[in-house]
Amino acid sequence: MNLPTAWLVPAATAVWAVWTWAHQQSLEREKERERMTALYVNPFLSACEDLQSRIYKLLELGGLSSLRERYPDGAYADETLYLIVRLFGWMAAVNRYGPYTQDPVVIKYSAAIRRAFATSTRGCSVGPFNFFAAEQKALGKIVMHSMEGEYGAELDTISYYEFRDVVRSPYRMPPSAAVAQTIEAMCAARNIEELDGRQRLSEVQNQLVDLLDYLEGKEGYRLFVGQRMKCRLLCPDDAPSVARKARRARA
Repeated sequence: MNLPTAWLVPAATAVWAVWTWAHQQSLEREKERERMTALYVNPFLSACEDLQSRIYKLLELGGLSSLRERYPDGAYADETLYLIVRLFGWMAAVNRYGPYTQDPVVIKYSAAIRRAFATSTRGCSVGPFNFFAAEQKALGKIVMHSMEGEYGAELDTISYYEFRDVVRSPYRMPPSAAVAQTIEAMCAARNIEELDGRQRLSEVQNQLVDLLDYLEGKEGYRLFVGQRMKCRLLCPDDAPSVARKARRARA
């Protein structure tokens, strides 16, 4: 039995054209995904990792004493503030651009981190490391700038050294009680027990670890080899009372 074959060639051509178009669209989507990852996800992960690592070393590994010895001029306080503000900047960028703008898990952890910095309660009153929502956004904008790169106009952060000049300049740094209190508290504390605001930092570090674990699972690579450790969470009344007792003992 002979089957008509006249329709096979145009049908095959149509199928090939559809497959080629779909494949090209897939490649374009993958290329765009890689571009967004390079522009927003990678620097955001780096900002999260740098801050959580600094907090963990401060709270759990005696890092404050080492920093005071290495930087007797108190530069470590400016550097720690820079890591916090850089996170604010990249958090705003990744929540507005990139592949995770509507991801409920990223939104949940980002909101928890912002809330930990912004919340003031009876056991954790207004003071060091306490940045309300509007100031988080304002400080984040200070460190972000646009530059020409491989993908055209790209976001990036100013260097720590430029940020330090801004913070120390009465003409460039907007008046901020939160910034002044944070730097003053870090410079005044001789050990971590004397540092006010530790409760906020421990909560932020815990949320950052969970956020990093989630995003690294989605992206398929890790910035840290091994398992990240979480800081011990302080009870609401513990951190201030411990700091006060340490100061009284020193006096």
